Amino acid sequence: MISSLKTINIEIILAIDLKKGKVVKAFAGFRLNYKPLKIGNFDLSDPIILIQKTLEKFKLNKVYIADLDAINNLKTNNLLIFRILKKFPEIDFLIDSGFDYPISINNFKQTLKKKKISNFIIVLGTEKIKKYNLKVFGYKNRIFLSLDILNNNDKSTGFLKKSKFKPNIILMFLRNVGGRGIRFNEVKRIIKDLPKFKFHYAGGVRYSRDLRLLQNVGVESVIVSTLVHKYLGS
Repeated sequence: MISSLKTINIEIILAIDLKKGKVVKAFAGFRLNYKPLKIGNFDLSDPIILIQKTLEKFKLNKVYIADLDAINNLKTNNLLIFRILKKFPEIDFLIDSGFDYPISINNFKQTLKKKKISNFIIVLGTEKIKKYNLKVFGYKNRIFLSLDILNNNDKSTGFLKKSKFKPNIILMFLRNVGGRGIRFNEVKRIIKDLPKFKFHYAGGVRYSRDLRLLQNVGVESVIVSTLVHKYLGS
């Protein structure tokens, strides 16, 4: 771990956005404008190379992968995702592939079971799921729920208060991705509103001090790309 981050007791999860088989640079949720990732003169749009380079500087236990094509109902990047998971069996991958109904999760899981791949956790995004009754997605599934907050009116947490199923929560501020700052007041409000959940943060982290502030308000891990890219380019 890089020296400036050693004293921060919060897990760092590398974020990878996939589009047409390439890692793309996310910015403010405007997915049509995402371009293949380059850091300086280096092309890091190959996710396997990006993970290998990141492992040279960070200890990674988890990597978050968003399949933007699947989320937008286009051809999935599943074959590439399966290859990544097999390449790094020691890492748990949080997979956000636009899962909308329980059958989409079951189909994905069955395919991976046949391939003898188990190092993954399903991410359900509120941007895509059709039912907010989390029970139908199965208590036995390894699931993170992503609260996908795009606009100021995307803050409803009422369905979580009523849920007996308490998945890990990702606070995903889509307008902030790409290092556009953190909405700390919103983070604190939601955490206070849902005291029985574990929280993870995504969207807007720019500096190592942001990690300490998020840790102080009760966030357990941070899903980041911009901050990691900054260290890879140094």
